[in-house]
Amino acid sequence: MIRQLSHAGSKLANLVLPHQCVICRCFADSTGLCAGCWRGLAPIAAPVCRRCGLPLGHTLSDPLCAVCFTDPPPLAAIRAALQYNDSSRQLILAFKHGDALQLTPFLSALVARDFARLSDTDTLVVPVPLHSRRYLKRRYNQSAELARRLCRVTGAGQFAPHVLTRRRATVSQGGLSRRQRRRNLAGAFSVPEGARGMLAGRPVLLVDDVITTGATLFEAARCLSGSGSGDVSALVLARVVRPREA
Repeated sequence: MIRQLSHAGSKLANLVLPHQCVICRCFADSTGLCAGCWRGLAPIAAPVCRRCGLPLGHTLSDPLCAVCFTDPPPLAAIRAALQYNDSSRQLILAFKHGDALQLTPFLSALVARDFARLSDTDTLVVPVPLHSRRYLKRRYNQSAELARRLCRVTGAGQFAPHVLTRRRATVSQGGLSRRQRRRNLAGAFSVPEGARGMLAGRPVLLVDDVITTGATLFEAARCLSGSGSGDVSALVLARVVRPREA
């Protein structure tokens, strides 16, 4: 009864109270973004590389970028909904650091189609974990909130937040070179002994907010594959669109 009353109260508030855009704080006619900030987003559309998900300049018979042909990432597929620009950055920062969990339905809708394509009933959906100290400071893991909702609303995948842990705190990746990022993340993830049986041979879908160079997702994928998983793919809200460095 209490939950029903709370839900009803929330719906009434959404009808009566004005909404603010999470980016510019102007009026928005629904929870999320105003029309102007919507136009600032840059969706990623086909054609994309079938492996890393980077946009391709033209359609190919085998849609694979040159980098993935010569040096494929340790992931079966990577998909993102948006290019990482000023608008998507502000949106994701609000979700990540601004306690804007009301954005979860909106953001999950952006990636729901790719989520359905990358997962089935046997897929383990694993959010990229936070170290315990960062989790206590932030109080939630935005990637876990996104993964949990996607599993619930699509009916695909098995939400498995405890399959992967972050055993070592790392410094912020911002401003680090590709080599420094790899070194920073080396050995940062682990699969608990009790989770190895559930992981054995099963496909995994990693969920995170942003991919820049790929260092975090690549290290997580190597850890899962080395612990006996099946193919590992990744789904993110936004990505930096530039060719991967050698």
